[in-house]
Amino acid sequence: MSARTASRTPMVRFLYGAAAALLTVSLALVAIGFLPSWTDDAVSLTAGSATDEVTLTVARPRTGATDVAIRLTPRRGGRSGRPPAITLQAVMPTHGYATPPAHARVHGPGSYSTAVHVMMPGRWTFHVSVDYGTRSDQFDFPLAISG
Repeated sequence: MSARTASRTPMVRFLYGAAAALLTVSLALVAIGFLPSWTDDAVSLTAGSATDEVTLTVARPRTGATDVAIRLTPRRGGRSGRPPAITLQAVMPTHGYATPPAHARVHGPGSYSTAVHVMMPGRWTFHVSVDYGTRSDQFDFPLAISG
């Protein structure tokens, strides 16, 4: 081995190491860029009937406790009288799991909130029951919950 080749070996090793480190950091940044951005973002879903539109907003669609906001908008003008009672239950039909029914608190005209504790990731259905006293409606919102 010549003196010239021997003196370049540490430099070549350094360059290969630097290139490998740069490649590793680049791949990590690309992997982070492809992570699902929705995992911790709030999810809003809307359903309706002939009389009402319901918007369900799940603050954190992950396992554990999460706050849920419910917006009830009448399709024809406002309502007078007592606000309807709203109950929320999360059900995982494929496994037979369900949360206890949670009664939503009224925050203002058409604005409600409650919380649920979802025990495992997967496909859940959030059942929203709206009880007007003389009649009731049920709205189902399918939602994927991550771990």
